[in-house]
Amino acid sequence: MKPRYRISPQGIGREPSDSELLRYRDSGKLLYNYQRGRDLLHKRPLYKDPKAFLALLLIVLLTWLISEGVLDRRQHHEPAPPAQQVP
Repeated sequence: MKPRYRISPQGIGREPSDSELLRYRDSGKLLYNYQRGRDLLHKRPLYKDPKAFLALLLIVLLTWLISEGVLDRRQHHEPAPPAQQVP
């Protein structure tokens, strides 16, 4: 059910009747959708879901590459300690 909004110069449209409200008030369907969504969320482990596993692997690899690049850049740009002069 997609809500349809209509703005008119006459103002708000008519109120829905009780029979129309009862037609859309189905708590059993709402409970079924909640339980189905909850069960599907934990039905398959993350490492067995190929799309989720690839997404997680990509995130881990990008994080690792970025951290290595930052560490490598810091090592190359650190100024050398000044040489000690002996009098």
